[in-house]
Amino acid sequence: MIALGIVGEIGSGKTYVSKIFKHHGYNVFDADEVVHNIYKKNIFINQKISKIFKLKSKRINLKDLANVIIKNPSKLSKLNKIIHPEVKKKLLDFIRKNKKEKLIVLDIPLLLETNFKYFADIVVFVDTAGKMLSKFRKKRKINIKLINVLEKHHFNKEKKKALSDFIIKNTNLSFLKSQTRTILNKIILHD
Repeated sequence: MIALGIVGEIGSGKTYVSKIFKHHGYNVFDADEVVHNIYKKNIFINQKISKIFKLKSKRINLKDLANVIIKNPSKLSKLNKIIHPEVKKKLLDFIRKNKKEKLIVLDIPLLLETNFKYFADIVVFVDTAGKMLSKFRKKRKINIKLINVLEKHHFNKEKKKALSDFIIKNTNLSFLKSQTRTILNKIILHD
């Protein structure tokens, strides 16, 4: 089994590229989705975060949590220490369930910056030009203040590119699909 990690800047289209791989029949571990499910369903973690972050509700409200992190960026490390072990459990379960697959895809935003990097055999960087990146972020209504805090915990674009095996240019849908097929051919067919 080959584990392919997808990285890029916040809002660059990593999840969209993951969906292209999924369309080709490969199973995807989406860390953002796992985190959202933890916030939605894990009462113990919700209560722990609510207590530490002094949130009004025992159920996580993402806007309230974002506001706390924007006001006090050092709390992001505390949040990661609570969330990352839970994500790791889900990742190990995903890998175990898919051990007979030829290829799995890991869509993990902090893949390179954390110990999650050891789970990826190959890393693909999704490269999105500045104007297009801004457009994607606006379309997804991503809080720019929150992005500024989060990006301080991410490697910069050039370092991520240097640590990647492949770079996908996110310019348009057909080009994304074509590049994904090329990468699959190189990995699966050893072209």
